[in-house]
Amino acid sequence: MESIILQLYEHLNANNSTTNGTNMKEESVTSHDRSEKPWKYIGYRGFCDFVASDNDFFILRRFSALTARLLLILQDELVELETQLSVLESRLSEKLAPDVHNGSFRQETQKTRLDLIREIDKKLRAYNELIIQHSDLRSRPRVPQKDVASLANWFHNNQNAILEEETDFINHRKDLFAMVPKMKTPLRRVLEQSSHFRLTRLWRKSPVLEDDNVHYASDVRIDQFITFTITGLGLAMLISPLWILAFVSDISRRLAVITAFVVVFLGIISFTTVARPFESLSASAASEKAELQKEISDW
Repeated sequence: MESIILQLYEHLNANNSTTNGTNMKEESVTSHDRSEKPWKYIGYRGFCDFVASDNDFFILRRFSALTARLLLILQDELVELETQLSVLESRLSEKLAPDVHNGSFRQETQKTRLDLIREIDKKLRAYNELIIQHSDLRSRPRVPQKDVASLANWFHNNQNAILEEETDFINHRKDLFAMVPKMKTPLRRVLEQSSHFRLTRLWRKSPVLEDDNVHYASDVRIDQFITFTITGLGLAMLISPLWILAFVSDISRRLAVITAFVVVFLGIISFTTVARPFESLSASAASEKAELQKEISDW
């Protein structure tokens, strides 16, 4: 009798636990739950969604010091293997050494030499691959401070979602790189230092993630604005001196006006575009040539 009652009791407990489990699955996670246990409900899934939502957020470390150490280790190991191969072949080439064909791979009889060459092959491949990979990372531009601040803000708004020790990588400012670096003009970099410019409604685009703390800006709209601004400045610098020269008769003053506008034009080209120095000088030279031709025609 007692065994039957015990079985019924265990059966009821099993049904209750199943029912409770079903209820738990049906309960939705609230914002309060996320704030209380972000490490459970947000974690790396939420952080990875944020990082992958925009190229500006995809920032990683280069590990420059560690890579340098690995390259130096591989370099030293290759030097040792190179020395061993050189010593071995010197011994095989001695007059008193057995006659060994040192000019053929097909008739190679020295297993030691073959083993050394194969070991050198593995080390050299690893060495060259690491050099090529790291040289690409080293050539990438430094990550803008605003992008690092975006990650820091996410960690601040989602405290304890990621273990604190695992968020420390953003503090290595000089060792960070962007997965997809953007080529930006100096003018845009200066304007983006202002939070008012970055948060302007004109640049806003539909959010990738439903997060009120994340602001997404349209690169296309910002680039169009920068292009129009540069074009307007360029036209102003080309047309303005023509009107000024029309009201100036003294030759010295005319040359002063031309010189001033050429210098300012060169400064604007250098500041607002990604043109190289000789390209900026070419543009300035073309502008100066046009002004001088106008001056000569007036004479």
